Amino acid sequence: MQNNILDDMEHRIRKVIADNRDKDGFPNLEQYNVTEEEFDDYLFYKQAVIDDVDSLRKKYTIYSIIFIIPFLVMSFYETTLTNMFIALGAGAVLCFIYYLLTILVNFIRMKRLHNEAIERYIADVLKFE
Repeated sequence: MQNNILDDMEHRIRKVIADNRDKDGFPNLEQYNVTEEEFDDYLFYKQAVIDDVDSLRKKYTIYSIIFIIPFLVMSFYETTLTNMFIALGAGAVLCFIYYLLTILVNFIRMKRLHNEAIERYIADVLKFE
């Protein structure tokens, strides 16, 4: 039986903290004016944004549906090769617009979530990795 290890940002940071907490020179949250609760919430929400971006099944399902919609609309009209090419182009454009919107939404979510003190703490923790 294969042992699957979660390899995401939150678990990696928590593992580094657990392994190195007692070492000299290891960063302490109090030095960064951050509470344990703020740090836990920040890691949880940042990992949620990252997981939302990485959900391939969800992403491909939505892209497929968006791509098919113009073909469904065109099927109510006379089916010609020209209409199918128009539907193909419209589906590709709609998928590209959705792609840009998801990038924008995730950028805004990460920007709202950003906390410089916690990011410095995370960077210092990862130096012990």
